[in-house]
Amino acid sequence: MRSKYLLIVLIFIQVQLLAQTQVSGFIGGDWSTDNHPYTLTGDATIQAGQILNIDTNVVVDLGGMYELRIEGQLNASGAEFISGGSIFSDAGTVELSNCSFNNIDEGLNFFGGDVLIEYCVIDSSNETGITLSGTDYAMIRASHILNSGDYGIKVSQADQVEIIGNTLQGNSTHDFNHPALFIDSCSPQVIEENIIEENHAQGIGVWTLTATAAPQIHNNLIRRNFTGITIVNSPAMIEGNIIVANYQGRNVNSGAGIYAGYPNSDGIIKGNYIGGNFYGISNINSAQLNMGDMVNDFPGDDGLNIFFNNGIGGQAWHIWNDTSNELMAQNNYWPGLAPEDVDATLWDNEEGGEVIIFEPTYASPIPVPPDVNNDDHVNVLDIVFVIEKILAPGFPDPLDFYLSDINGDFYSNIHDVVVLIDLVVEG
Repeated sequence: MRSKYLLIVLIFIQVQLLAQTQVSGFIGGDWSTDNHPYTLTGDATIQAGQILNIDTNVVVDLGGMYELRIEGQLNASGAEFISGGSIFSDAGTVELSNCSFNNIDEGLNFFGGDVLIEYCVIDSSNETGITLSGTDYAMIRASHILNSGDYGIKVSQADQVEIIGNTLQGNSTHDFNHPALFIDSCSPQVIEENIIEENHAQGIGVWTLTATAAPQIHNNLIRRNFTGITIVNSPAMIEGNIIVANYQGRNVNSGAGIYAGYPNSDGIIKGNYIGGNFYGISNINSAQLNMGDMVNDFPGDDGLNIFFNNGIGGQAWHIWNDTSNELMAQNNYWPGLAPEDVDATLWDNEEGGEVIIFEPTYASPIPVPPDVNNDDHVNVLDIVFVIEKILAPGFPDPLDFYLSDINGDFYSNIHDVVVLIDLVVEG
């Protein structure tokens, strides 16, 4: 009987070995589950003019150390890429949908060409998860970039880039100075509706080193990173984001919701919720952020930011201006603070920096939870209001997020409803 079982096991192993396809050199055509897994035994290249299509459920084993290079075109849907190595596109065309990339040592690298990555998972790359450099056009959409050793996504010298609806979490495990999303000397068209949280370094970093970096950063949730957004020599537009609870381990070098430095950091900060950080906004090294200017006639810099509960140890620091530049921060919301109390939360000329002009503050103060519907009563109507905000379709609005975070943990979820119900029941 043992011999029979041993024979069955040997036959099974032999069938598995026969099902494998070993590849290297020049490749193309169609890869299906009939012959998978496809295992690289050396570097493999899709030459210019050639196409490789990889079907759903096909496993591609990069052999621990080899490179899959795309000079032609790669189309993959629902495939799984494993075992070290790297994906490298040299001016190729790449479309990846619903694919997973696990423990790819050197990550996914795209130099030139066109790139579409959607509904994919890139997990535990030893280096950067996704690198875009000089691409003609690239879109990364609805994907998860997790636990990369270096950057989660790095974009350089590529303006025609859209990064929409992704989750970047746990990145920069080997280098705590490298942001989850790094923008170097370029101005991506669209960065919106991404969740960037719990990364070891900055959530977003924007550097102008060799060319202007002026990205549009709209409607993202940036939470519990070393800092939220760091900009260096950059006139970035930062609008409609939720930038909360960016502070780690009582490390006083961490914790700015927005951190700006050097002369060209004069971007516009508008309509964001900035709460629960060590510093709400830190403006240093000759930076001159515009956080609300009602003096000029330009409607695109009219403040409307919500500053709430930034600070530590009982000292609130909503804006820190350690420069000789006068800063404009008019027409913003300061929940829970009377206008005469706002100045005590600003580090400016009275503490050693330059003045921050914050008046006039917004004429119509916003509600303060738990009376979120602002009717001077905490009752079932507030519960209905919060549930509607939590269940609202689309990406959360900064004001709605602030109002629905009843328990003050900088998450908006069912726990806030429970707390509010208890408050109503207790009268």
